[in-house]
Parts: sequence; structure tokens; C-alpha cells
Amino acid sequence: MIDGTHRLLFPPDSCGMPWCCLGGNDLYYPQRFRVKRRGAAGDLEIIQHPIIFYYRFSAPASITRHTLTLPIMRAILKGILNSFPVQLLLLHLRSNTLLLLVWLLLVLMMSGLLGPRLGLQYLFLDPGYLETDGFWPFLFLGLAFGYFTMSWNLSTYLLIGGYFNFLASLSRPFFKFCINNALLPLGVFLFYCGLVIRFLRPITGEESWMMRETIESLSGLIVGLVVSLFLYALYFNITNRDISYYQPKFRESPPNMGPGQSRPSSGYRPYRAQPLAPVLMSLYDNPYHVTNYFNERLKIRLVRSVAHYDSSMLQRIFRQNHTNAILLQFFTMFLLAGLGLLIDQPFFQIPAGASFLVMLSLVVAIIGAISYWFSEWRFTLLVLLAVGFNLFTSTPFFQHGNQAYGLDYSKEAPYRESDLLALYDSDTLARDIEMTTEILENWKARQPEEKPPLFVICASGGGLTAALWATHVAQTIEACSDGKLLGHTALMTGASGGELGLAYLREAYLNDKDFAQNGISRLDRISRDLLNPVGFSLVSNDLFLPFTKVKIGSRSYRRDRAYGFEQELNHNTGGSLDKPLAAYREPEYRAEIPLLLITPSIVEDGRRLVISPQGVSYMTAPAAALRGDLPLRPDMVDFRRLLPDQSADSLRFTTALRMNATYPYVLPLVKLPTRPTIRLMDAGYRDNYGIASAARFLTIFKDWIGENTSGVHLVQISAFRDERETNPDARPGVIDNLIRPVGVAGNILGVQILDQEVLLGQLSDILGADMFNLYRFNYEPPADDLQTSVSLHLTDRERQQVLRAIDEREMQFIIDEVLGVLK
Repeated sequence: MIDGTHRLLFPPDSCGMPWCCLGGNDLYYPQRFRVKRRGAAGDLEIIQHPIIFYYRFSAPASITRHTLTLPIMRAILKGILNSFPVQLLLLHLRSNTLLLLVWLLLVLMMSGLLGPRLGLQYLFLDPGYLETDGFWPFLFLGLAFGYFTMSWNLSTYLLIGGYFNFLASLSRPFFKFCINNALLPLGVFLFYCGLVIRFLRPITGEESWMMRETIESLSGLIVGLVVSLFLYALYFNITNRDISYYQPKFRESPPNMGPGQSRPSSGYRPYRAQPLAPVLMSLYDNPYHVTNYFNERLKIRLVRSVAHYDSSMLQRIFRQNHTNAILLQFFTMFLLAGLGLLIDQPFFQIPAGASFLVMLSLVVAIIGAISYWFSEWRFTLLVLLAVGFNLFTSTPFFQHGNQAYGLDYSKEAPYRESDLLALYDSDTLARDIEMTTEILENWKARQPEEKPPLFVICASGGGLTAALWATHVAQTIEACSDGKLLGHTALMTGASGGELGLAYLREAYLNDKDFAQNGISRLDRISRDLLNPVGFSLVSNDLFLPFTKVKIGSRSYRRDRAYGFEQELNHNTGGSLDKPLAAYREPEYRAEIPLLLITPSIVEDGRRLVISPQGVSYMTAPAAALRGDLPLRPDMVDFRRLLPDQSADSLRFTTALRMNATYPYVLPLVKLPTRPTIRLMDAGYRDNYGIASAARFLTIFKDWIGENTSGVHLVQISAFRDERETNPDARPGVIDNLIRPVGVAGNILGVQILDQEVLLGQLSDILGADMFNLYRFNYEPPADDLQTSVSLHLTDRERQQVLRAIDEREMQFIIDEVLGVLK
């Protein structure tokens, strides 16, 4: 309104919201703005109050309210820009790049943009804890997210808190810093909640159940976050000091007018005040021109000058707060180390997603500590520490790396080209071929036909998805054929998860008296989570207790996440696979169960290591090399022939399966007691589908197969085998073209698919077209935005997709073909 003196008054709500300040010197003194319109000038006076703001304009009556819109909007935007939360976020973007990269990594993992086929997103969207889902797993994720958020707040407070001296003049400065530093954590948390809601969106016919699970999950997530933040707030509220602790009880009044205008000090206890000079005030007192902040009640407050305070006192407040933050970080690390001692207890095996958050929290803490102590040298120091740590751990004084449980590491076996050639000399080769021929004869004696069909089952890698799919397909055919499939199977091969499923099914076929009735139970057990103990061990045990030992049999081994994996696998399978390799020698020899070849890859030279309780030296080279026709180098190594003096027969069977499924970074590479040392990793690196091993075996015994069987029937059970179509409209840029030559390495499975097509064609030529038949059961997840993953963790939705795939028409046709052979 315009009164009689031509003053225009604007209450704060007329502009939609209250504004704290306008920036610059407006923080301390009102300022006049010149407004011109139609040649007339007027003065705009800004009257500031912590809660109520109004604007008084003195001008001729011709100046209207519309004239003030532009300067007021500028004032609003400037006030938002100079607010403490916005300035903190901008400062992070400008100077805390390494810490922001950790947030970016977390967001990419949660959204599935990073590692979608590895199922990283499902660790956050569908966590498991003690075989339950819903509230409790998300409670741990909420606790871990709160820990990660507070680690971020502690690190950034150490690094940039000192730039905002006004914090030291407030009560509970760290608490107020966390509130105003919440833009990024709050945004990520809301984004995470949105992903959870989207993942758990109701499905037709399941609306009520999914809605209840969504509410439980979000409740657990929020409760965990609140509890975590409350505990941190309680700690800092008890331990942190603010200015009221350091200020004398009696002191002179604050000289807000600046130096040289202090008030008389009579009646006050003398206080040594060292206010900053007005010229330097903007540089040291408030260098980023912050004008307002949020308090504990989320109300906007104006920033006041602290130029009248002793700068040393302000620094004492920051140092005391920093000390409490560092002490808490060390306490948390010791707590994690203590929990690492309790890793065998399922109660302490928190969800893998929570373990990732804890690990990222430690990364943030380390980056923050190094940046705090070494400032501009932080990047150089991080590089030097990485190089120095690598050099230190490469010395013989530092024993690291995973060991194969059951082997004797007190002596080393030679691993040279000449030694490998000697492993399949004529006598050894003849004995092994003769022994395996006896096994095939025993297998034939168990068949009702004079010339029975010989089945070979090959299962591909692919995490628990492949394990569940291999088990599901094999035991479905077994049930439909009245128990004839496994009895007609002479050989099983595969990689990673697929061979886990075959090994568990074979063990149940051997020892489970109620094998036919326990099919559903086996599907449940083989698909149970294996990632929680791996993730928790990686954070608590591998990082803080790398020298702890575990005793297996009469020998001690380094304890790490591999041990947690095997313990969980034994738990999931009821301990049925917890036996030495040699325990399967007699059942295989009597043909009570099929032969099982385990073929992990050797990192150093790319060869495959074939693990079997039988002598399998005939697998180490092509048939032409074994006959002496060609001087070919061995491309496989017989495990038992390589390590006869290292107790090869005592190797734990779960360790052999784990070596066959050692995906890099998820599980540690296994060192063998050889000189030079060789390491083992996933069989999928060389033969993800088991076809190469099966083709080698069938080629060696082709004569016996032709004389004693009606033909070979190879059942290939694969997951994620279909090739990805090339985008015809793709136009790679300059950077893409620079890295494109190495792109083939990322398509290693596609290359293997083409190689196996060649092998299968050659095998048909060698055995005869009428003696070789191929049945392919390939599981390919539906083309939706939540695809089935290659992971050691399966969601309920993934399990349902895998189990329902067997009912597809194409799968039923192939099953009918197999049943026609087994009738």
C-alpha cells in the first residue's frame, strides 16, 4: 500500500517467502537501492529482522509496486545463492572432487547404471538378512547410510568448517553444520527411496502384499537412518564444546562497530579482544559471503559477524570438534575390526549393501583425513601410499593372498614348461585312460540297454542365476524321466554358478535318500544368498584383520572373505559339500555319480587347471599332442599330478568349487604352492560353458563311445548366452574410437560362444552326425528394466523369473526331445 508520505510497504508473505539477507555488507547494515522509472528516482530501504522482513520505498506516487519486482527478485536469488546450504554445496563441487566421486559411485550402483549385470543395484533394492526381507534388512541399510552420511559430514567439517568462522560463535556448531550440509545426502536418500518404491511397485494380483512390503522396507530404512543420526548427535552433543564453554563469564560487550569503537569496559572483567580489521573482515570473517543458515528447528537465521571474537578462541572450538570427530572415526574402525572376529555368527553378517556403504564410509574418512593433514599434497600422497603399499606387500616378509584349504603350503611344486610336459608321459597317460575306461565300463553296466545313450551335462557360469537354472533344468528332466537322466549321465562340466548347481545336485543324488521329494528344497537352498558374508568380511576382516588365521583340519590358513563364502555355501547346502576331494573317488569310479571336472583358469599363463579325484592327464593337451603327432604345448594342467606332495587329495571340495567361481574382486584369487606362484580365477575366463572340457573328453574316448553307446547327447544349460544385438545407428565419438581396439576384451563371452560353435561342429564330425545330439536350455531374462543379474545374490523376483522360464513353450519342446531319448 502507499501511505500519505508515498511509502510503499511490503510484508514478507506478499513475495511468497521470507528472505534472510541480500549478501555482501547487507549482512550488517541496511543498504539503499536506486530505482529509476520514467526519469523518476526512488530509494528502496531494506529493513532486516531474523524472522520478519519488509521493504520500505520512499518515492513519488508515480512509482508503483511493479517497479520493485526486478530488484526484489534479484535480492531473493542473491539471498538463496548466499545461503549456507548452497554455499556448502558449491564449495564441495569446487574443492572436494574426490569425496563427491564416492557419492557418484554410490548413486551409480543404486540406480543400476554401474554393474547392472552384476546385480549391484539389488544389493540396495532387495537386501537380505537372516533369510528375511522387508524391515530388518533395510534397517541395517538405513543405519549404514546414516554412518556414511556422518562420515561425509565429519570429513567435510574437518576440511572446510574453518572457512565459516561464524559457526564457532553458535551453540552446537557441528550440529548446525550437518543440517546445512544435508542437501547432497538428503537428495541421494530421497532418490534411493524412490528407487525402492519403483522396484517394489505393485504387480497385478499382488498389490496388497507389495504395498505392505514397500511400507515395511521404507520404514526400516527411515528408522535406521534416524537411529544412526540420533546416536551421532548424542555423542557430539555430549562431547563437543561451543563458544559458551570458552567465553569468560564476565567480558566486555561485543564491539560490533569494529575496532577503535569499543565500549567502556568499566564493570566488566577485562577480556583480550582481537577484532579483525574492517579491510580484512570480508576475507577472514566470512570469505564466501554467507548471509543465512538453518538452525536446529530448520528456521532461517542471519549470519552475524564474529570479527569481535578472539580468533584463537574460535580456532580452539574447531580443533576440539575436529578431535572428537577423529576419535569417533578411530572408534568406529576398532568396532568394525571387533565385529570381524564374530563373522562366523550369522547375526553379524549384515546385508551386503550395508557393507558397501560402510566401506565407502571408510574411503570417505581416509580421503578426508589425508586431505585435512596434507592439504594440497593429498593426491600425491595417495598415489605414493598406493605404490608404497604395493611394494611392501610384494616382499617375502609380507604373506598375503588366499590359499586353497586342505593343501600343504610348507613345500612348493615346480611349475615350468618341462615339468608340465612330464605330467602326461606315456605311462601316466596310459594308466589314466585305462582307469577312466573302467569308470565308463562301470557306468555302462548300470544301464538297462545294451548300447545306452551317453549324456553329458554342461552348465554355464552366471552366479546364483546359473546355479538355480542348472539345478532346476536338470532335476526337472530327472523327475519327468522317472529318475533316468542322472543315471545316464557320464560327465558333468561347467563354470562358476552352473557347476555349483550341478555339484549340489550330484551330491544329493548320491546321499539324499529322499532325493525325488526334496526338489523344491534344493532349489531354495542353492539360490540362497552368498554375498552377505563376503561383503561383511571384506569390510571388517580383510581390511582390519588381514593376519587372522583359521584352522582347517590340521593346517592353518589366512582367513578372509573366501572363508566366509565357503562357510555360507556349506550352511546353505546343509554341509553336504564339506568334504575332501578324494571323498568322491570311489563313488565316481563305481559310476554311482557322474564324473565332474572342475576347471578354474590360471592367471599367469591362461591355462586351465582340471580338478578331479581321478587321474585326468589325458585332458592336458589335444589328442594329437598326446599321440605324439604334433609337438603341441599343454593347455591344461592336471591338479593332482601337479601337486602330489602338497596333499592334493585333501583339497576341500567347496574350495575347488569356489576356485571355479572366483570372480575378480568379489572373491580373492587363489595362490597354489608352486614355484613360481600361480593364481586361479573363474573358469569362465577360458570356458564359461564347459563345452571345451566336454569336447576334449569325448574326443579322447570317441572309440569307446562308438563301440558301446548309441550316441552322445549333450545337454547345454546356459544363462545369459544370447548375443546382444549391435545398434545400427551407433556413431562412436573420438574417445570411443580410441578405446574401441580393447573392446573385444569386454566381449570375452561372445568370443567363447563363437569358439564353442566351432568345437561342437568338430565334435559332430569326429563322432558322426548320427552319434551326436545337442539340447540347449538357455535362460535369457525378460527385456525389462530390472533384469536378472550375474551375482551371488538373487531377489525374489529373479527367482520367480528363473523358475517360470522352464514353462516356456520352447523349453517344453526341448524337454520332450530329451525324454524321447530316455524313454
